Amino acid sequence: MSDSPVPTRFQFFLVPRFSLVALACAIDALRTANAEAGEPVFQWQLVGETNGTVHSSSGVELEAIAPELAGPGTAIAVCGGDNSHNFESDSVDRWLNHSARNGALVGSISDGAYVVAEAGLFGRARSTIHWKCQSGYRERFPDLDITTSTIEIDGNRFSCAGGTASLDLILHFVMQELGPDIVGRIADNYFHDFVQGDDQQQHMTNAFRFAARNRKLSDALLIMESGLESPVPINRIASDLGLSHRQLDRLFRRYLDTSPGTHYRELRLARAAGLVRQTGLSISEIAAACGFQSASHLGLYFRKRYGQTPGKYRSSNT
Repeated sequence: MSDSPVPTRFQFFLVPRFSLVALACAIDALRTANAEAGEPVFQWQLVGETNGTVHSSSGVELEAIAPELAGPGTAIAVCGGDNSHNFESDSVDRWLNHSARNGALVGSISDGAYVVAEAGLFGRARSTIHWKCQSGYRERFPDLDITTSTIEIDGNRFSCAGGTASLDLILHFVMQELGPDIVGRIADNYFHDFVQGDDQQQHMTNAFRFAARNRKLSDALLIMESGLESPVPINRIASDLGLSHRQLDRLFRRYLDTSPGTHYRELRLARAAGLVRQTGLSISEIAAACGFQSASHLGLYFRKRYGQTPGKYRSSNT
């Protein structure tokens, strides 16, 4: 993050046919943070292009107000969904740009990345988007630094892949404002709401669950989760946390019963499995997106983990 104030006010801009689940996860994380803090630390409002109702992709309608200039301490999250790539509004572009220049954080949830990118606000920042839109997003904005990460926070810009990833995005901001104890309790509260198979990417919320128990371990997990495309050497992770390699190893073995290197590789393999299953990216592109040297390098570990090549895994899950 930059030196800008941590946002405690959120404006969720609803693009028509926005993802209701992504919005709900974000707002409920703020609600729970207030409940845990015992006071209304965070505020939020729903914003639309004009005053009136906005339809979600599921057909549920929500009331929104017309946007107003935002400044320091406010985050504007453009919530996208079906058809966001076709959304055009000069007035919204101007509002986003004026608010960004005025000190607001500006970012996106799910396919809202199209709107923020179209406004020219991801030009110097990393961004991510829902996996279904990766190829189209890259083709439309070839000069942007686009990742396959679950969330991206780069200076005054942020983005997340949508769905329950918006929970992780909000927890980052809550951690900065309220600290690890409250974030750990919030993450514990939501953990059992996620149903995952053993081949799916471990949700970043798991890192927040350790925040109240061991902050060093939580920070190490967040570094790993944020560095799936370009893995950070274990020695550097330990050094950045003020630990020796041996101390970091003991933490992982105590809480996760594995080594840091093995856990990191498992995260990258799980991410690769998700991309193989859910996208049309080539195996070489997936290997690069998950920090493997080549498709064959990914294939070697993939077969050990899943018992089949990435190609066969893809065909068996379609």
